[in-house]
Amino acid sequence: MKIGIIMHSQTGHTLLVGERLREKLQSDGHEVRLMRMQNLENEEAKNPTAVQLDSLPETKGYDALVFGAWVQGFTLCPGFIKYAEQLPDLGQAPVSCFLTQQFRYKWMGGNRAMGKMKTLLKAKGAVVNSDAIINWSHKKRPQQIEELVARFSSQYKV
Repeated sequence: MKIGIIMHSQTGHTLLVGERLREKLQSDGHEVRLMRMQNLENEEAKNPTAVQLDSLPETKGYDALVFGAWVQGFTLCPGFIKYAEQLPDLGQAPVSCFLTQQFRYKWMGGNRAMGKMKTLLKAKGAVVNSDAIINWSHKKRPQQIEELVARFSSQYKV
């Protein structure tokens, strides 16, 4: 399968998770492209219209897509919101999505951000098959990452 992994990552935490997933999917025989976007300036902007992204990764030409972003201010980061609002119709592409958040528990913004992310992607025609939230300051973070990689990669058979 040809799989696109699209990340909005400022500090590298979200990117790290995406890289681990890419490594696993490639070792399973998939063709994988990881694309990272970042805010150009004003990374703490709370309004998506104030955000300028360094790129708008393409979603066409993939058999499946994985989206990753981070939680900012108890909700989905504005950079990903801006990107998702500009997406073309995804044509019912199979999608997995994940978030990273600094707080230890999903209920501290992660669940709300995930709901927003899934709503944005579904509005573009995506079929969201899997989701996960990685709590960066939680002692079980490495286990959460490994569980995400195992669960997401098991969906795609060569």
